[in-house]
Amino acid sequence: MTVEVPVEDIERAMRDAAKRMSKNTSFPGFRPGKAPYDIIVNRFGEDAIFDEALDELGQDVYRQSLEDQEIEPYAIGSLEEIESRDPLVLRYSVPLTPTIDLGKFRSIRVDYKEPKIEDDAVNDYLEMVRERQALIEPVERASEVSDVVVVDLSGQLLEPDDEEDDSLVNEKGIPLLVEEKTDYPFPGIHEHLVDLSAGDERELEHTFPKDYPSESLQNKKASFKITVQEVKSRLVPEWSDDLARTVGEFEDLLDLREKTREMLDTRAEQETKAEYSQKVIEALVEGSKIVFPPVLLDNETVDMLRDMEQRLSQEGLTLENYLTIEGKTLDELREDLKPQAENRVKTGLILGQLVEETGISVEDDDIDLEIDRMSESWADQREQVLQLLNTSSGR
Repeated sequence: MTVEVPVEDIERAMRDAAKRMSKNTSFPGFRPGKAPYDIIVNRFGEDAIFDEALDELGQDVYRQSLEDQEIEPYAIGSLEEIESRDPLVLRYSVPLTPTIDLGKFRSIRVDYKEPKIEDDAVNDYLEMVRERQALIEPVERASEVSDVVVVDLSGQLLEPDDEEDDSLVNEKGIPLLVEEKTDYPFPGIHEHLVDLSAGDERELEHTFPKDYPSESLQNKKASFKITVQEVKSRLVPEWSDDLARTVGEFEDLLDLREKTREMLDTRAEQETKAEYSQKVIEALVEGSKIVFPPVLLDNETVDMLRDMEQRLSQEGLTLENYLTIEGKTLDELREDLKPQAENRVKTGLILGQLVEETGISVEDDDIDLEIDRMSESWADQREQVLQLLNTSSGR
């Protein structure tokens, strides 16, 4: 939006600006704020007064122009450029309401596959529960399969790439289970942990396979040193009704098994529904056409940066620490976030349009019930959670 500002408006704005600037400045012979305009101009200069006047004048011109042109901005606009000083011509960027075409959204079909929990999944979960009940005790002997060895562990790459850190691990007093499923620091480490006693040292080399999950380690050779601090026996109890009652509020082993299956069924259903909903939303977004003002993308990127700062602070880091670790500038991080920010903006606007076109609504009573349900699990903090959720944004 390009606007030519009338001369009389400029003069009035500059006189008001000069008066504001003079209030905190002493002019001999005049009370504060009472010095003539010409004297104030001589003191500050016309350019400085113009800059001060433009702050308010620019906003006034913008508001009046929107009203005159009957334009309803979707978000806060901005003064982009002063195209000329004489006459004064200002160019504004005005965010307009997004245009959204949902396409043939009612014909979208996404297959839903009911989740099914197999017996193996129940058995695996119960085995994990059983192993947590293991009795672990120090022993004065060499390690055997199923023991736990407490070790100091160090490892480094033998032929690192240029500027690549050769250190892989350097930890003290970490427990390692002497069983095939142990895959840290690499699969097969359990074979090197057998027949070790406290005080023993063992050095070994390992070549990571070409299909190793971490691409940076594929086909790389490394050396490791293991120093044993302690060996512990590990006795895993057999299942019984008594053990079932020990791990929770279960009547017997059968009750534990049935409730485990119910829990896994519920979890699988929740996960499947979440994944299904995401697929439906992706199909909706893909089939829609949308144009939105760039300021929404900028605002979303800022929000994502703010969220990232909060998460980092919980880990004892700052955004500056993160940028240093990643070797990136703030502008580069913003560029990295933009695709995700754009997807979030599109998804939010499209879902909003969907709600409008389908007439979906939520009653206040439904919101009240959901707030009660969500706050119940917070026990002692329930009142604080209720207050948080009962705000306008929380609701």
